[in-house]
Amino acid sequence: KKREIKDTFRNRQPLINMRTEEKEDEEEEEQWPSSRSAHEVLLIVLPYLHSLFELLSMTGVSRSLRDAIRDETALWTKIVVEPSLSSRLTDDILWDITSKSAGKLNTLILRQCLRITDKGLRRVVDANPLIRKIIVPGCTELTPEGIIGCVESLSKNNHNVETLHINGVHRFTKDHLSALSTHLPHEGAIDVEVCPKCDLVKMIPSCSRASCNRGRRQERKCRGCWFCVPRCTECAVCLGSDTEIQEAACGGDSLCLECWLVLPKCRFCNKPYCTSHSSLRHDIATNDSSSPPMFECQACHYRAGTNPYDAFDYQI
Repeated sequence: KKREIKDTFRNRQPLINMRTEEKEDEEEEEQWPSSRSAHEVLLIVLPYLHSLFELLSMTGVSRSLRDAIRDETALWTKIVVEPSLSSRLTDDILWDITSKSAGKLNTLILRQCLRITDKGLRRVVDANPLIRKIIVPGCTELTPEGIIGCVESLSKNNHNVETLHINGVHRFTKDHLSALSTHLPHEGAIDVEVCPKCDLVKMIPSCSRASCNRGRRQERKCRGCWFCVPRCTECAVCLGSDTEIQEAACGGDSLCLECWLVLPKCRFCNKPYCTSHSSLRHDIATNDSSSPPMFECQACHYRAGTNPYDAFDYQI
């Protein structure tokens, strides 16, 4: 009888363990209902994340969320890599990331990725024939020939690249632009053109001055690249003889009076940083939360051992 009781208990043991595990799961769900709802909310938010850095950061929340991100193809159809992640991106890492889209990648944005080469970009393009946007400003290892080859590859089967930004990619010539234009749907698809003043392929910003926008764009007197036409670093308006020019704390950059008035300024020299150089500011913590943020520019901050109010005459 003892043996029969042992055998019966042994046969029922898996069933008891299963019921115990189910009970523990139910208790865990009752104890942590908010965690499951939080995961559901995060899954809804994921498609709206801006960059690859934000998406990769979400994989560290939990194992289940990491698996969900890894297996969801729709999350990898748009890849945006920005500094400071740009300096760590290589051809192999880019291939691993874009492979998660299963050939459905449609937007590739790589800003200042100095280690991406023609070979790495072409490998991604050949595996993703649905790409419509290629934005690679400041990717100095890319060449005009490599970009032209990628655009030609994507133009097969009546497919066109709608947006191509290549500002900062060196050695582009008129012939290169002519070759690209045959594969682009419209003139505004590319962000560079031939400067009418220096005859080089540069980015020509549009001037926001009302007097400059009268008439045709090709006939604007201030039409030219940043090197040929002095412009406000903030809004790109041309700085003519009738414009009051203000100096920025960036060193060599100029601002129009309208931008200078609205930008926060160094508490000592009263010079502002433009938006693109705002990371150079040395913020100063204050106890008053209602007061505007205060900062010091680099010139004033590094003037050590002297009265900071004497920093007006300091030159970088």
